[in-house]
Amino acid sequence: MRPRLGEVNLALVSLYLVPVWGSQAVRALRSPYNGFDDRAHAAVAAFIRDAFDFGLAGLMRTSSLLSAGKLVVAAAFLACLIEIARALVTRREADARTIDAVLLAGLALTTLWMLPVLLTGDLGLIRLQAAQFMLLVGAAIVISIERHIDAAHSQGAAASQESGLALPLPAPPPPRSGLPAGQPA
Repeated sequence: MRPRLGEVNLALVSLYLVPVWGSQAVRALRSPYNGFDDRAHAAVAAFIRDAFDFGLAGLMRTSSLLSAGKLVVAAAFLACLIEIARALVTRREADARTIDAVLLAGLALTTLWMLPVLLTGDLGLIRLQAAQFMLLVGAAIVISIERHIDAAHSQGAAASQESGLALPLPAPPPPRSGLPAGQPA
């Protein structure tokens, strides 16, 4: 079984996000400053603190929870990468539920981080978050379109088997007389 474009795309996105998000999360969890040396992390933690009116202790817990959440999503992308590789080796389909759950978790995380970063006005951070968001949205779109095409093909095949008739192939256009080959009409 050949790998599908959506799975390859998601594998490439995973190869990018696992080390980036994993290292950011571990760095924030091990930091004596609870990740506040990272501007994006600090902006998101401060935004959540302001939204829920947390004190200093709540801000520190929020920062740790954000880091832990990012690490969990990075581990989920690693599990998805392993699932895609295993499906390729065993010549079977990758589990669609795993792919869906990982994409949903990644999109939720990037959406959570997008608004506070947009409010900071820092163009470098905005570009980084937008690039990560677009990587995930692109992977989701490709996978969704592939599934839609597969569903249409399976419905068409089932209908032709039920009726006993195969769908006819379209006939090639007749050659135009009087014009050399390759000349437009």
